[in-house]
Amino acid sequence: MPSPERLEKVVHSMDALDKVVQEREGALRLLQTCQEKARPHAWRRDIFGRIIWHKFKQWPTPWYLNRRYNRKRFFTMPYVDRFVRLRTEKQARIRARKESLQKKKERILQAKFPHLSQDQKSSTV
Repeated sequence: MPSPERLEKVVHSMDALDKVVQEREGALRLLQTCQEKARPHAWRRDIFGRIIWHKFKQWPTPWYLNRRYNRKRFFTMPYVDRFVRLRTEKQARIRARKESLQKKKERILQAKFPHLSQDQKSSTV
């Protein structure tokens, strides 16, 4: 008979099993390849200045001779820095606009329902 308590126990035991399997896979990988992670990776900057998650791959030729790898261009040109700054400013403006809108909504709700805001203050203290 399924019950909420039994389902919680099953979820907990499955999490424990998953953790054990991951530890064993990590130990085997460390033994075979001397690397802790499944696939090496790093944060890189692409040609547009965006920071991306890059997973390393094995190549049959060295990176400096590999044309296909060198076309990926993990660097930005100097003229892109201005646009990176503009994109960062735009994201900061959007974030600030959302926060101010949230505060404005809270003030409106407090003005409409002042007794509820007082109850919350007294219950949190």
